[in-house]
Amino acid sequence: MKPPRHRRLPGVGSAARVRAGVLADRAVKKLSTKATVIPRILPRGRHKLDPKLVAASQRQRILEAMTTLVADKGYAQVTIGDVVKRAGTAKRTFYDHFEDKLQCFLAALDATTETLLASGRRMFAVSGGVRERCEYALRGYIALLVSMPNTAKVFYLEAMAAGPEAVTRRNDVQMKFARHIVGLSRAAAQEGHGQELSELHALGAVGAVHQLIYAHLHEHGPDSLLEISDDVVELGVAFLTVKMPTRPTRRKRAAR
Repeated sequence: MKPPRHRRLPGVGSAARVRAGVLADRAVKKLSTKATVIPRILPRGRHKLDPKLVAASQRQRILEAMTTLVADKGYAQVTIGDVVKRAGTAKRTFYDHFEDKLQCFLAALDATTETLLASGRRMFAVSGGVRERCEYALRGYIALLVSMPNTAKVFYLEAMAAGPEAVTRRNDVQMKFARHIVGLSRAAAQEGHGQELSELHALGAVGAVHQLIYAHLHEHGPDSLLEISDDVVELGVAFLTVKMPTRPTRRKRAAR
């Protein structure tokens, strides 16, 4: 006998779920700016909590559950049942917010990558010389990954296993990091070190750093990432101060 399929609530279609997710995200940001604490545990039965606060709490718990479970078990092994059980919600609540497991994972991935990008922006914005700024940013980034092991696993290991949409999001994040590298290389060139990199070359630098991190995570996990900090810094500084060869100009063929 086939297991019974979950019945979605009437009127809660794809468009409605997308709108619910957008409203919940806005609620989280709005409540955060007002220093409102989003409750992790909601009271049972009737209560007077703002419905937006309730939705934000449910969505946040679901996303946290998805991130934790994917980091522990791998994306392929996680089920919606696992997520709602850990989040302490009903399946109908899950489907109020997300169409399926993939959309939930993508939302969780967006949340984790925004954390990485926001931290990266702050680290790259510190004062000092280019080498100091590069070293500070890269060492800080590695330390951040160590302090957020689930985020590190989800972004570096599991995003690749979740399909093309997740890979595209991961690539977009790498491009944003590359633009930070372009800004640093511009500052390096002004200080007489190397030359300003193109976005393509900067993306290569980001890819090389991320590959070092990925390989270590895959083999050893996040706890020992600090062991490769020196290698990551050396690689980053090398890319920033490299003298790119000039391309030879092609001679135009004489008109016959």
